[in-house]
Amino acid sequence: MKLYMRISALSFSNSAVSPVLPYLIVYYGGGATESGFFQAFNNLFGNLGQVLWGRVSDVSGLRKLLLALGSLSALLTPLILVSILVSTNSLNPYLIILVSAIATFLGSASAPIIAPVISELAKSSKESVHLFAIHSNLSTFFSILGNVVATLILQVYLQSAVQGFANLFIIALLSAAIALIASLSIPRTVVDIRRGEHYKGRGFVHEFGKVVEGFRNSLKNPRFRGFAFTNTLYNLSLSIAWPLFILTQKNVLNLSPAQITTFSIASSVTTIASQYMMGMLLRRELYRFLTLLNRFGLVVVPLVYAYATNYTQLLLLNIYTGFLSGFTNIIFPMYIIECAGDGNRATYIGVYNMLIGIASFTGSLIGGSISTKLIESFGLIQGLKITYYICTIARIFSALLTLKSKEYVF
Repeated sequence: MKLYMRISALSFSNSAVSPVLPYLIVYYGGGATESGFFQAFNNLFGNLGQVLWGRVSDVSGLRKLLLALGSLSALLTPLILVSILVSTNSLNPYLIILVSAIATFLGSASAPIIAPVISELAKSSKESVHLFAIHSNLSTFFSILGNVVATLILQVYLQSAVQGFANLFIIALLSAAIALIASLSIPRTVVDIRRGEHYKGRGFVHEFGKVVEGFRNSLKNPRFRGFAFTNTLYNLSLSIAWPLFILTQKNVLNLSPAQITTFSIASSVTTIASQYMMGMLLRRELYRFLTLLNRFGLVVVPLVYAYATNYTQLLLLNIYTGFLSGFTNIIFPMYIIECAGDGNRATYIGVYNMLIGIASFTGSLIGGSISTKLIESFGLIQGLKITYYICTIARIFSALLTLKSKEYVF
């Protein structure tokens, strides 16, 4: 129950803040390059830390400490940004990038722990899928609630944006504090003791060696290696377009912060519906089909952005992508756990997320760099369109690689 309370408060806090950060970067003078840096470093720091935290969890068992660290990090971004915003009435785009990246790295401490904890508390694989779906649905539901609160606040303070952002950060700060208290109140016997094993402290060199060993061993697993390789390339192609979305939303369509946060609401609502379906109806033999549906279905996203002319079109697009995302949100963690043996689950999840983070980092930098040059040469609208075409071609190519992959089937 406290694990569910933690994820609820944490999701609310993060979702109240995260949708407005890309907007703030552009609002305070950032462009495609800064947007690319934001996406790149958040993805890199958030996922790179997971291989370290995942292995530390597996070899030390200090899961409660890592859960608390993940909650503590949620305090960092709103606390620093609201302090600076109130005192200076402005924010530097690179400060937003730096603070968000550090908080994301610290927050990644708890990410590779959740699926293994749930898996080990469950009595069967079916129950594990069901419990994980509940956890994911709570996360998504309170993410929606955080988005709704952010939308309402930003709409109320539409004529006073700075005050609206400041109030939003304060609310997120309070929610993060609740998540931290919930993390600290979880009994150690729930998360730190696994199948009766008690972990003993080890030296730093030994722990670091275990991290490297865990990384090597996970990639020696042929099932996991093929799965990770295919999805790393796919996420590289996905992330090229990410820095461009906020430019289309704000600079091309002139959408307000409140309108932009509704995209997160629309996506989250359909994601939770999709995850509920997966938790109740998913069968092992459907893993591959649903994964391919997700991969080929996301190919059209850059083209929709390239020709979008109004708010409604992007709202419908987010409903569509949210539904597709629900498939892999359930399938991928469960598949990775199947690939990993006992005692290595968090490591495998950490390694996978690290690879995805490196790919997303690279893709976001490429997208930001290419679009900056094309915008300088052809203007904002035409430069974005050309970059979206490039993104579409990359997604088609990587989706075809997924089609050839057999790693989702025993």
